[in-house]
Amino acid sequence: MESTSFTIVQLKVEHSNKRKNIDEVDKILSATSDVGDITLLPELFATGYIFDSASDIHGLSEDYCDSVTIKRLTELSQIYQTTFVAGIAEKEHGEYYNSVAVVDTSGLLYKYRKISQTSIDKRYFSRGSDLLIFKHNGLKIGVVVCFDIWFPEIMRRLKEVDIILHLANFGGSQSFTLARARALENGQSILTCNRVGEDTTSEFTASYCGGSRVYNPKGEAIVTLGEQQASETVVIDDFSLAPQFTGINFEEELDAISKRLAERFTK
Repeated sequence: MESTSFTIVQLKVEHSNKRKNIDEVDKILSATSDVGDITLLPELFATGYIFDSASDIHGLSEDYCDSVTIKRLTELSQIYQTTFVAGIAEKEHGEYYNSVAVVDTSGLLYKYRKISQTSIDKRYFSRGSDLLIFKHNGLKIGVVVCFDIWFPEIMRRLKEVDIILHLANFGGSQSFTLARARALENGQSILTCNRVGEDTTSEFTASYCGGSRVYNPKGEAIVTLGEQQASETVVIDDFSLAPQFTGINFEEELDAISKRLAERFTK
């Protein structure tokens, strides 16, 4: 399988300012000499994540059939010849979702609605129900959002894909630990794109820690960004499962354990 390049854009999101945030993505990519085949943006990159009320984020949410943000990403895709995987607040038929749009030169290709929900998500968004796996240059790519990475039940359903793209908004290191564990569990590369900056509401200020990373199938961090706005392009050419460790056949053992537990609890 031929190599594929990915650009991670660790954006300093300006709260509620969609135009400014999209323009900043353009600025970052214009200064990047090697924009990847796929460009990964953070969760809710255009709006921020925490608001005083649901109506605030609902007012910024977009119907994907007529989305200014998707139109702008389509234009940027044409300029930089890249496919965007971007977190965008979505509205449809009176429901609101913490969603991901996959956008290329022709426009919207696919979308994913976040399945897991933090207490913040539950204030604003309906829960998604379907996982997203799409193909690009022969690769099978899975998409997850932030808190999704905490749940092996979600991640095991993506075990057959070649690579996981993980869009995030988090302030602590726990999710990195879990992303590393998921890479090792499934024998997959995982690209985690976090953001930096702050969301300030009347209740509190949330700070985001950056530190976006690329984990290889052995769970090793081969790219780690700092705590400031930054971008990095990585070429990945090894999409094979991680080699078995001495004395361990993980897939075989997982099947055996699953069968044994199923037998035990159906008696």
